[in-house]
Amino acid sequence: MLVSGEGNVTSSTPSNGSFILKRSTARDLEHKMLLTYYCFIMFAAIAGNSLVCLAIYVDRRLRSPTNWFIVSLAVSDLLYGSTSLPFRIAKHWNPLVTESVHACRMWIWIDMACAAASIANLAAVSVDRRLKITRPFTYYIEMTNKRAFTAICGVWAYAVLLASLSIVKWPGHPGVSAGCSNESKVFYTVAMVVGFMTPLTILVINYCFVYATAWKQFRRMKQDIVCQGEETKRTHLILSRDFKATKTLAIVIGSFCFCWCPFFILFTIVQNDYSVFSHLNRSSKKAIFFPFFLILPNLNVVCNPVIYAYFNREFRKAFRCCLRKLSLRICQDRAKQPSKELNLESLTSYSLRKEILSLSDHRNSEMEQKMLRE
Repeated sequence: MLVSGEGNVTSSTPSNGSFILKRSTARDLEHKMLLTYYCFIMFAAIAGNSLVCLAIYVDRRLRSPTNWFIVSLAVSDLLYGSTSLPFRIAKHWNPLVTESVHACRMWIWIDMACAAASIANLAAVSVDRRLKITRPFTYYIEMTNKRAFTAICGVWAYAVLLASLSIVKWPGHPGVSAGCSNESKVFYTVAMVVGFMTPLTILVINYCFVYATAWKQFRRMKQDIVCQGEETKRTHLILSRDFKATKTLAIVIGSFCFCWCPFFILFTIVQNDYSVFSHLNRSSKKAIFFPFFLILPNLNVVCNPVIYAYFNREFRKAFRCCLRKLSLRICQDRAKQPSKELNLESLTSYSLRKEILSLSDHRNSEMEQKMLRE
């Protein structure tokens, strides 16, 4: 939709046939590489985010208000990988898919809902982290599971509302058209401010408070841990664990900003004045649009499970437990298959032997009766 020069090859004279062929071959190679990348991201996003949800479902120790927000974030990435990416793959495989305006509206709606839910969940996580670090003794009273679920419902309601605005016909614009394009500058400006800049501001403000408070507590803990009792040491251990969890979530937020900030900035520029890039040649435009529009935003849906597995010990243990259980179940199912076949064979052979014995007994009785008659 945005990289308009992606599939257009122009030529002036027939003598440029070899040059056109080379450009066509390069375009086909880019097309195949992009499709391969999308397929990899789709399977990795589905597998990784499903594993996050399964780990929190299996391990009761992970069922905390913070991790419910992580589940909501994983669900948004899972929906993106299982619904939005397949349409994107189909679009690149067969451009005729984009001729259906209804399919395009559905795709844009899902795409916007998942992106809005992701950043809104991260904003909710930052609020939760601030409460847990700045008010450690009243946190479990203030942030209950019920309030966490209420906040998650609010996040998804916000995401659905923002996504619904993307398919509305704004004044002076036709809305979504064939080719899955929406040139409404008003909507994308509103989406940029409400859907990205506002949650990002909340993230930055909350994490500034979180790190300032956490660093003070961590330094105080190092000074007091030697001369304090067992109860205080346990409290310091909890604070240390919360500090590590905060660091992990800060890496999650950092990866989100790294993947999405260039996209939103460039997208806003393109929507308002595309002539800014008019002086660039085709290769330079690809060097800008390919990584920031096609590669990084899709890569983000795979980052979070990798970050949890590498930086969070509890998630790492839960992932290993889930994978071990899945592998054991698969092995048990495979081991049971031959035994079932063997049982069927033994039952069949037993029934055959029984029939043969009954037939032989019947023949023996008939022969005895004949001999008695004679």
